[in-house]
Formats: sequence, structure tokens, C-alpha cells
Amino acid sequence: MSENLVNFTCLRIQSELDKYQRSKTIPHDLLDGVWNVDDIHECMLSFTPKYERLANKLITEYSKLINEDFDALKKALRKEYKTLFKNARTRDSNFEIPAIMNKYRGGINPIRALFYEARNVSRRFNPMDDTHHLVADLVTDLEFNNKILDALAHDIKKLESIIKRYYWPLLKLDESSIPLELFHARQHMKDARHYYNFFLHLQNWRPDE
Repeated sequence: MSENLVNFTCLRIQSELDKYQRSKTIPHDLLDGVWNVDDIHECMLSFTPKYERLANKLITEYSKLINEDFDALKKALRKEYKTLFKNARTRDSNFEIPAIMNKYRGGINPIRALFYEARNVSRRFNPMDDTHHLVADLVTDLEFNNKILDALAHDIKKLESIIKRYYWPLLKLDESSIPLELFHARQHMKDARHYYNFFLHLQNWRPDE
């Protein structure tokens, strides 16, 4: 996290601590994963004793709330992840190219399939292979490529939101019972970021290079 982002986050948390002191209500930003307990701990290094006391009180109350409703939190994660998986922008039918999709198992994310094909084509382009030409034309078409990037950016943002909201309470409070959806979300976000950089680079690639 950059220093400017840390400072902005800390100022935001400090403002929420003032509201917390007045309302005695856990901030929605914490519950929604805009920032989490790890962010609070990082900011506490620069807090005055007053805000440090408020931060510790908030962490204690938040942890108690999560522990009391831990099963409901896991159910909420599963529901939210299932919804994201079903409605992912990267699963749009516009990315389903039959010549590519037919090579892979049913249900594969079409951009994942396109990534595998494009990676192979960019490494070993065969001018005699019609599929290679199809893939090269697709990924170097600026309009289509930007649609891929937009879809990936949207899904990455959604995955980041889920991880931010659920990772700390589910991992920090009960390491023995972490839903698989949380690990899958982290892996999918890592993959999506890799795909984004890959397709972005292909905007300037040409098969004869």
C-alpha cells in the first residue's frame, strides 16, 4: 500500500472512529470491507492515545459481533461468491468463441480459455493454422481487447470487495474453518490480474514479431 493511500485510509478511519465514539455503532465501512482490522492496526502507529483507545475498543466489539454470527458470515460469503461467479462479466457470451471453447471442458470461463489459446499463439504462432489467425485477430483488435480488459477489471474489483469484506473476520478469527470460496476468490483475483496484464500487452503484439 502506497504512503499516500495509507494516509488517506488512516484519515478515513480516524473520522469513522469519531463517529463511532458518538453513535456507539460499528462503522459500515468496516462491515462492508472498505477497510479492515489490519488497516486499523497499521494506522494505529500514527494515532494519538485517544484514537488508539477507540480503535482497540472498535476491534474488540467488531470481533465479538463476528464471533456471535460466524456461521451467518460464511453463508453470506458463499451466496455473494456464487452470485459473482454466475454474473461475472468475463463469462459474457460475447467472449465465447466456438473454435476455442470446443477445446476445453464445459463451463470454463471463456476469457480463461482465450488466455490459454492466446498464450500458445503468442509463443508459437503457426501461420498455417486458421485458429492461430483467429486468436491473433481477436486479441489484437483494440475494441475487442478493451472489452476483455473492462470485463476483467470489473470482476477484479468485485473479487477485491469480497476478499476485503470476508478475509479478515473468517481467517483471523477461525483459521480452522475457512470456506473454500474465500481461497478460490483470492486465486481467481490473482489469475484475473495476470490475464489483464497479458491482454493489455497483446494490444501492441503482432504475429510476425
